[in-house]
Amino acid sequence: MKEKVWRIAVVLGICVIFFISCFCALKFEVNNGTYKCKNCSYETVPTYSEALCAMHIGSTRYLKCSKCNKRTWHKWYKKILDK
Repeated sequence: MKEKVWRIAVVLGICVIFFISCFCALKFEVNNGTYKCKNCSYETVPTYSEALCAMHIGSTRYLKCSKCNKRTWHKWYKKILDK
């Protein structure tokens, strides 16, 4: 019985670490870059929940553009930080 409990605890611990790292990576992506619309080239920063719920392939997300109101694949671009 103790062996089953340890296995479950290890699997749950790994899952928690995995999901926390995924959410931190998404937060970094939203806070440190912009998404550029393929249709009108408008750069936007989505909310955390929009980015979380959007379909994605790598750093490209299927978002609704706030300028042209069309859903397209938006490519992520890293912001150049001023010193």
